[in-house]
Amino acid sequence: VSVHYIGKLKSNGKIFDSNVGRAPFKFRLGIGHVIKGWDVGVNGMRIGDKRRLTIPPSMGYGAKSAGKIPPNSWLMFDVELVDVR
Repeated sequence: VSVHYIGKLKSNGKIFDSNVGRAPFKFRLGIGHVIKGWDVGVNGMRIGDKRRLTIPPSMGYGAKSAGKIPPNSWLMFDVELVDVR
Protein backbone atom coordinates (compact mmCIF):
# COMPACT_ATOMS: atom_id res chain seq x y z
CA VAL A 1 0.00 0.00 0.00
CA SER A 2 1.01 3.66 -0.37
CA VAL A 3 0.13 6.30 2.20
CA HIS A 4 0.61 9.92 3.13
CA TYR A 5 0.86 10.47 6.88
CA ILE A 6 1.60 12.85 9.73
CA GLY A 7 2.94 11.28 12.93
CA LYS A 8 2.50 13.04 16.29
CA LEU A 9 3.19 12.27 19.92
CA LYS A 10 -0.16 11.87 21.67
CA SER A 11 1.20 13.46 24.86
CA ASN A 12 1.86 16.89 23.35
CA GLY A 13 0.78 16.80 19.68
CA LYS A 14 4.36 17.38 18.51
CA ILE A 15 4.94 16.20 14.93
CA PHE A 16 7.84 13.74 14.73
CA ASP A 17 7.44 12.67 11.10
CA SER A 18 5.45 13.50 7.96
CA ASN A 19 5.59 12.77 4.27
CA VAL A 20 2.85 15.20 3.23
CA GLY A 21 4.06 17.05 0.13
CA ARG A 22 6.52 14.27 -0.66
CA ALA A 23 6.30 10.86 -2.30
CA PRO A 24 3.92 8.40 -0.62
CA PHE A 25 5.37 5.87 1.82
CA LYS A 26 5.05 2.34 0.40
CA PHE A 27 4.97 -0.85 2.45
CA ARG A 28 3.53 -4.36 2.41
CA LEU A 29 0.63 -4.66 4.81
CA GLY A 30 0.52 -7.39 7.43
CA ILE A 31 4.07 -8.74 7.28
CA GLY A 32 5.81 -6.64 9.93
CA HIS A 33 7.50 -4.03 7.71
CA VAL A 34 5.95 -1.31 9.90
CA ILE A 35 4.88 -1.05 13.54
CA LYS A 36 1.99 -3.33 14.48
CA GLY A 37 -0.32 -0.33 14.96
CA TRP A 38 0.02 0.46 11.25
CA ASP A 39 -0.50 -3.14 10.14
CA VAL A 40 -3.73 -3.26 12.15
CA GLY A 41 -4.87 0.34 11.62
CA VAL A 42 -4.41 0.58 7.85
CA ASN A 43 -6.02 -2.81 7.21
CA GLY A 44 -9.44 -2.39 5.61
CA MET A 45 -8.82 1.11 4.25
CA ARG A 46 -9.71 1.92 0.66
CA ILE A 47 -8.01 4.33 -1.72
CA GLY A 48 -8.86 7.87 -0.65
CA ASP A 49 -9.78 6.88 2.92
CA LYS A 50 -8.35 8.96 5.76
CA ARG A 51 -7.98 7.58 9.25
CA ARG A 52 -6.50 8.70 12.56
CA LEU A 53 -4.57 5.89 14.21
CA THR A 54 -4.01 6.12 17.97
CA ILE A 55 -1.30 3.61 18.78
CA PRO A 56 -0.31 2.41 22.27
CA PRO A 57 3.35 1.71 23.02
CA SER A 58 2.71 -2.05 22.79
CA MET A 59 1.81 -1.62 19.10
CA GLY A 60 4.41 1.08 18.44
CA TYR A 61 8.01 1.20 19.64
CA GLY A 62 7.43 -0.03 23.21
CA ALA A 63 10.11 0.72 25.79
CA LYS A 64 12.63 1.70 23.09
CA SER A 65 13.12 5.20 21.76
CA ALA A 66 13.06 5.71 17.99
CA GLY A 67 14.50 8.95 16.63
CA LYS A 68 12.37 11.78 18.07
CA ILE A 69 10.00 9.31 19.78
CA PRO A 70 10.65 8.78 23.51
CA PRO A 71 10.26 5.32 25.11
CA ASN A 72 6.71 4.17 26.00
CA SER A 73 5.06 6.81 23.80
CA TRP A 74 1.48 6.75 22.58
CA LEU A 75 1.45 7.80 18.91
CA MET A 76 -1.13 9.43 16.63
CA PHE A 77 -0.95 9.14 12.87
CA ASP A 78 -3.23 10.85 10.37
CA VAL A 79 -3.06 8.48 7.41
CA GLU A 80 -4.45 8.75 3.87
CA LEU A 81 -4.37 5.66 1.67
CA VAL A 82 -3.34 6.73 -1.84
CA ASP A 83 -2.69 3.41 -3.63
CA VAL A 84 -3.03 -0.36 -3.28
CA ARG A 85 -1.04 -2.87 -5.31
